[in-house]
This record gives sequence, structure tokens and C-alpha cells, in this order.
Amino acid sequence: LPEPKDSGIDHIVVVMMENRSFDHMLGWVPGANGRQAGLLYPDAEGKLQATHRLSTDYQGCGLEDPPHGYDHGHAIINGGRMDGFLRDTPVGDLFPIGYYTAEELPFYAGCAQEWTICDRYHSGMLASTQSNRMYIHCGQSDRNNNSGGLFDVLPKTSTLRTVWDAAAEAGVSTGYYFNNLPYTAIWGGKYLGISRPFASFALEAAAGLLPAISYVDPFFYNDGLDHLCNDDHPHADVRNGQSFLNGIYDTLRRSPTWEKTLMVICYDEWGGFFDHVEPPYMPVSDAERDEVGNDGRLGFRVPCVLIGPRARRGHVEKMLLEPNSILKFMEWRWGLEPLGVRAAVTNNLAHALDFNSAPRTEAPAFSVP
Repeated sequence: LPEPKDSGIDHIVVVMMENRSFDHMLGWVPGANGRQAGLLYPDAEGKLQATHRLSTDYQGCGLEDPPHGYDHGHAIINGGRMDGFLRDTPVGDLFPIGYYTAEELPFYAGCAQEWTICDRYHSGMLASTQSNRMYIHCGQSDRNNNSGGLFDVLPKTSTLRTVWDAAAEAGVSTGYYFNNLPYTAIWGGKYLGISRPFASFALEAAAGLLPAISYVDPFFYNDGLDHLCNDDHPHADVRNGQSFLNGIYDTLRRSPTWEKTLMVICYDEWGGFFDHVEPPYMPVSDAERDEVGNDGRLGFRVPCVLIGPRARRGHVEKMLLEPNSILKFMEWRWGLEPLGVRAAVTNNLAHALDFNSAPRTEAPAFSVP
């Protein structure tokens, strides 16, 4: 790697979507370790069911949100057989083993041609949303389920140290941009000063005023507001998600700071959808093991895309990555103090980028309705 100040990256924009697995969304990517058609999984009665293309069903309407808690996720693995994706769904509900192709996901189709797809990116722990969103902020988690989380009536606040703390200590500018629900509220009012509505993101980017570190969250799924949700959480319409991501990409590629920007798209967890790769283990602190109940197993693979002048074109990255890899990039680039015990062992996302060639500033537009 070059000296951090010579990396050519002065801005990172992290967009974390919701609840989809790699095979389910990106198993079609050429050169990636993906599987879609032709797989068989036993349902709750033991009958084998085939994976199927969801095609024009962009929401899974009428089907349940696939179960994806800590216990369910560990049961899916089933001694490495990776065959439990239908074990806790009603017989006949095959949504968890459905998949999309490039035809249904035009933004990702463009990314597969022009940018970098990571096919070994795992979520931070084998658990649900709140646990895993803690990882992108803290490099660890203080919960292994959604109980007491942001979306409950009485939110359980967190005291874990965050990337926002590390950046402030190093004098690095930050911004957290939200739509309907600010995740930073889990720390009470501590981060009010850096939390602002999504509309501010486009204005700041157009003016070349984005901070060094930006997180952008989608409009999180709420029952009855399907038409507004763009986070990909069932039963949000995945076409909304593609449009949302394309809008951020368009905003950044037109920004005066585009030449020094890296956009990272990832997902918080797998959402109950099928994937054929068994997740490995990573270290956890004594407190996370004993008090939270996290055994250190990473979550299932989820989509991850790298976009920017330093991202390789049409590349599939095979390096093992997880949320701490993104945090480690920030630590390397801006001299931040490490977060959590994994900082010492996780792979730095910087190794997935190209620092040997001239930065490719051309950023083609994609046809995304």
C-alpha cells in the first residue's frame, strides 16, 4: 500500500443496505463464487425444494419476512451442510431460496461491468439487523438480537466507542445521513451534531463539501410504507433499492470531489436468504462472548460493491472482508485509533483497491429506472 496521504482517497461514503444474501442477489456475477439455479433445500417437512428465479416478483408479496435471528442463523449451518434456509418457514413459502438476476438489478449489473464486486464479504456476526449495524459503527456489538434496539418502544442505548469518536479524536470530519430513522439515536443525543437528513448529502456532495467519512442510510422498511422503502428489507421493492443506490452514485460521480472518493455498498446481514458458503470465525472480546453471547461466527455472505477511481474495473475481489475491513481502511487512511479486537487481524479494504494504476475517473451512467 502507498502512504495513506498518497492514496488519492480523501472521502469514503458507506451505504449499508438491509437483509439480503450474496447468492440471492449477486450469484449471477461472472467470475464470482455464486450459485443460483439448480440448488435443492429441504423444507420443514423434509421435502426438497428447488431454488427459483423471483423474476418480476420484486417484493415477495404475501410471503413472510424470512427468519434471520442468532439461533436461526446458527441452525441453518447444520454442521456445514448449509441447508436450513427453509427449516423455520411455513411449508410452501419458498421466498428464502428465490434469487434475482442482472435483469432485475440494473444498478448491480452496471457495477459488475464497471466496478468491483466482493464475493467474500460477510456480515459482522451471525445475527439480525441491530447486532450487525453496531459492527459498522463500532467494530463489535453489545447485542445479539433486535431486542431493546432502535425500533423498539424503549430503545436500549449503547455506550460502545464508535468510529465517530475515533474520527473526532483524530480531527477527521464526519457526517451521518439518514432518511426516516437515524441509527445514531442508539447513542442518545451524542451524535446529533453529525446526523443530518439525506437531502443534505446531495447538497454537500454537489458543493464539494462532503466530510472525509460519510455514512448514508436508506429509508428503512416500515409496514404500510412499502412504496417509500428503499433499503431492500423485505418486503420493500428491490427496484427502489436499485434507484436509491444509483442516485447516490450519480450524485458522487458528478461531485467535484469524485476523483478522490470511494463509495462502499454493503448489507447489514443476510435476511434469511440462501447462500452456499459457510461463514468463518473471527475474534471477539471477552465481553462480547460472555455478555452478548456472540461465538465469533461471521454472518453469511452479503453483497458488497466498491466504486470509485481506485476501484478495479469489472473485478471480483476474493479477499475475506467484513465490516471491520471498512473500519480498518479508515484507521489506515486517517490514522484513527482501532476499534474492537478484530482491528488487529481483519483484512484492510485498501488491499482490494488499485494503487498501482492511474486513477480511473471516468464514471459511466447506468440505465436504472
